[in-house]
Amino acid sequence: MSFSRIFTLCAICTFSALVQAESENKVAFNVATEAGYIDNFLYLAHDEQSTAYYNLSSDLAFTTKSQQSAFTVDAKVTSNFFQNFDSDNHTNFTIIPKYQFKFSQNQRLYLSGLWLNSYAYRGLGISTGDAKNLSQGDEQENMAAVLGYEYGTFESQGKLNFELTYNENQFTTRRDLTRSLDTEIVNFKSNFDYLLSGKTFLAFDLDYKITEYPNDALNNRDSITGLVGVKWYTTVISEFNFLVGFQQLNFSDSRLSNEEAFKWRFDYTWRPSDYTKLHFVSNRKFDESYRLISSYRLADTHQVNLEHAFTETLDFFASVGLNNEKFITEQRTQEEDYFFAQLTLNYQYSARLSMQLNYQYKSLAANVDNIDYLYNSVGFKLKVSL
Repeated sequence: MSFSRIFTLCAICTFSALVQAESENKVAFNVATEAGYIDNFLYLAHDEQSTAYYNLSSDLAFTTKSQQSAFTVDAKVTSNFFQNFDSDNHTNFTIIPKYQFKFSQNQRLYLSGLWLNSYAYRGLGISTGDAKNLSQGDEQENMAAVLGYEYGTFESQGKLNFELTYNENQFTTRRDLTRSLDTEIVNFKSNFDYLLSGKTFLAFDLDYKITEYPNDALNNRDSITGLVGVKWYTTVISEFNFLVGFQQLNFSDSRLSNEEAFKWRFDYTWRPSDYTKLHFVSNRKFDESYRLISSYRLADTHQVNLEHAFTETLDFFASVGLNNEKFITEQRTQEEDYFFAQLTLNYQYSARLSMQLNYQYKSLAANVDNIDYLYNSVGFKLKVSL
């Protein structure tokens, strides 16, 4: 991708400018290993196949701070191995540089980048219902850059934010089929919060996105979303955001019908004690599908997270969610309901060594035959901070 050169140059220039100033530097390096068991590796409706797995990962974070600015780079590499599915062994990596500059206490400029290489497992996403016809999963590459400006704080009468994002995405495998899913996206977001009283804000949110398919121009489109609602920060115990509005898709090709939908965004956090936190989120939006059958989908997402610390060294995390996704074409709408749950128990043995026991459950129910599945996995992880 041509954007990689711009991304690398911006990161180098930003870092070079920073190191010339007096700054405070910090480096953190972690390594981890995890082993576990998966009962339905190919996400099949019948004849499930199981496997043991293990992975090795490393995470390097570099931070430098000065009086007005901060720069961080987070790089993570994970290698995954499967006992019964050698062809699906793979390595993922993520590189995220971030920079912010404060003009004053109320104004800041921020930039960030993303270079992500990920693996789409057989039976998920692009290959849902088609796992047996593939010898391995698909690899996907994503690169993005973000430029933003923020004015105001929670203590201000008003708070304004502008953000511009550029994103390129492509599958690097099976290019004869997946090249039609390549996307180039430009996204402009703006939100404004106005203080009504106490810690209650009237909130406005505007989002405009241009999506282009370089190898499938029929699906080129733009979308606009407008939301209005309230944000409520009464105490440290409770935070509440609720916005409603509409989102509209406008296709460049007149052969495709424009679409619109009611949209909402709900976010509630409750902290009944210093040791417990409950977080509930709900959202509806149009999004890219990255499916061969459809270029976009309407997704309703609902999720509840619970965090609880039993002691200073032992804590628990649980997450339960339900996604309803409608993959829309001119001929039909394919509807899929996903349910997922995650349980994690963390134990901090020492300042450098931690342990984690985790369990995952996933299920899919759809109005299409032979793509339903049930999935369970359990794993044990060791993490060392160097």
